Amino acid sequence: MTLDQLQVLQTIVRTGSFRAASQELHRAQSAVSYAVRTLEDELGFPIFNRDNYRPELTLQGRAFLKKSDDLIVQFDQVKETAEFLKRGYEPQIRIAVSVLWPLPKLIAMLKEFTLKFPQTEIKIINDVLSLDEQLTDDHADIALGDVFNDKGLLQSEPLFTVNMVPVCSASHPLAKLKKPKDEQFGQYPQVILSSTLKGSDRSGGIVNPHKVIAVQDFLTKKSFLEAGLGWGLMPDHLVKEEIKKKSLVQLVAKPAVAQLSLVRHSAKELGPCGKFVWNYFSNRQKKATK
Repeated sequence: MTLDQLQVLQTIVRTGSFRAASQELHRAQSAVSYAVRTLEDELGFPIFNRDNYRPELTLQGRAFLKKSDDLIVQFDQVKETAEFLKRGYEPQIRIAVSVLWPLPKLIAMLKEFTLKFPQTEIKIINDVLSLDEQLTDDHADIALGDVFNDKGLLQSEPLFTVNMVPVCSASHPLAKLKKPKDEQFGQYPQVILSSTLKGSDRSGGIVNPHKVIAVQDFLTKKSFLEAGLGWGLMPDHLVKEEIKKKSLVQLVAKPAVAQLSLVRHSAKELGPCGKFVWNYFSNRQKKATK
């Protein structure tokens, strides 16, 4: 059995006759008939009932055609993927995303990306405080978020800021103070996100390193804060509703500000897919600042 035989079969069914199929395939009608006859000999059952003017599929032929259609679709997809790779498109794009990055901004980009590059696999790496390591260790092609650039190896474009507000539950002792001082914050456990990087001692905004509760994600952190286990900094877009409902209380009026950027390794060239991601965010930032 060959793919050519299956394509001949599919063309006969679509065009309605051996003659029409031969014209579309630019082959002699005898060659089309021979392809079907040898296929039937191999399968051991007739594909077409030839008693009528136009060839009609037998019951076995219908069942076989259904499966062969699936195979041809898969083969076409394989050819598309091969052409895609031949043109230099990446088989995979790896994007390290800070937990501070608003998901709607990421989702909007991914919707456009999947339409433009359906053959490229997308790998999203959720990150806390180690975007630079993701890039320099070649775990990611592009990073989105707050980044350290201690070694000066990264190229970045600032995009926007996120307000980080200190919050605690309404029942927490700090909530009863009008303007808590730094030393008062240090008396109570601070709920923080631990760095994604194993063995890293990086931390952001810790008041008292001896009183911390380290968690892996903001959902857990918010739940701990609402339960009164401590206080902590949260992106304002993740706690607006809780502050409104008063399950969380904002402790100071002026929030801290986190700068979120578009980042890549300066010595590594981006492929077409990577350039799309880069230009998507870079161009929107330029339009926003005009």
